[in-house]
Amino acid sequence: MSAYDTHLCLVSAQATPNLLPLIDEVWRPKKVVLACSAQMKHAAQALRAVIQTKASGMVVETLELPNAYDYGALSDAFLSYLAEHESDNIALNVTGGTKLMAVAAQEAFRSAGKPVFYVNVESDQVLVIGQDASGQAPQPLRAKLKVHEMLRAHGYSVTTQEHPQITRELRDLTARLVDRVSSAGRALGALNALARAARDNNLRVELNRDQSSMALGDVVALFADAGLLRQQGDTLIFKDEESRFFANGGWLEAHVFEALQSLRAQHDGLTDVAMGVRVAFGGQDARSKAKDKNEIDVAFLFRNTLHLIECKTANLAQGGKGDDNKATEALYKMESLLKLGGLRTRGMVVDYRGQLANSEADRQRAKESHIEIVSGAQLKDLKGVIARLWLSARQA
Repeated sequence: MSAYDTHLCLVSAQATPNLLPLIDEVWRPKKVVLACSAQMKHAAQALRAVIQTKASGMVVETLELPNAYDYGALSDAFLSYLAEHESDNIALNVTGGTKLMAVAAQEAFRSAGKPVFYVNVESDQVLVIGQDASGQAPQPLRAKLKVHEMLRAHGYSVTTQEHPQITRELRDLTARLVDRVSSAGRALGALNALARAARDNNLRVELNRDQSSMALGDVVALFADAGLLRQQGDTLIFKDEESRFFANGGWLEAHVFEALQSLRAQHDGLTDVAMGVRVAFGGQDARSKAKDKNEIDVAFLFRNTLHLIECKTANLAQGGKGDDNKATEALYKMESLLKLGGLRTRGMVVDYRGQLANSEADRQRAKESHIEIVSGAQLKDLKGVIARLWLSARQA
């Protein structure tokens, strides 16, 4: 079917259902009207920014609405707009807005004889429910977003994003560490602490007697063989900042990133993978460190749904800030990250040492927050675990 010339979209905190038809080759209109209340002006601005990037040349207008819960006023606003654009080939995307806003808009379009459609974000399909609906099957949407575009559409900007160059040597290193998941946890925790201490000490750190274990020596040797550091007496010297970061847990992020990149070839819906994403609230001009509060280890989009993964190699059973341990803090952080990409955003914590999965209280909290936990021996089949949890037909 041909696209409508104009889409009228009901702006809400959920940007995806409005955005996808606007950038789809079949559904893309010439003009979009963003109908929004005063409370949703920021969301409309964020949506406009992505539209102008992804659909260059599309006319973007705003229809300011009165109280989003005043049915009479909303109805008058929609009827007045349609009366002024009676001859336009315009359709209503009824997916967004408050329920009252959607009812008022749909009734106004029905009375004016204009089509209405709904976006099913679970299946990436459009269902026409207005006057053109008779005999029409749901129509597929083929538009695909990038991670940074999804975040921007929800009012955030990506200030930095890593583009890792993962060599064969680094792949071999991460494979060895995963293979030793049942025995190398404590030694990797010690290396984490050493790498963290070296950050502000010219990439050098001194070993003490408590750190001179055979297990740590074996792990240090693995990183040295990969060219990331060298040991000079009792001093560890990291090759550069990237190598220090890799030893400080960045290797697990790289392992997850590589697993997802490999899965892309098997799952068409997995369209973008990003690593080391720092996110600021408020658009492209919000780049101050004070606002740069959200850090995402690994993110990907599957069927235009944002999936976020935190990677932990430290001992999560240790105490954190206040009365919480580091496991609870990891769940707190993931709960806050889940707000970044709309209601359907999904989260996972990959815990190398497995302490998060050992706590009944933490497991229950994760379950209540819809956060998946992958730990210990599960890392040996990470691709299979992610596919079963998030990429299967049953879960998609």
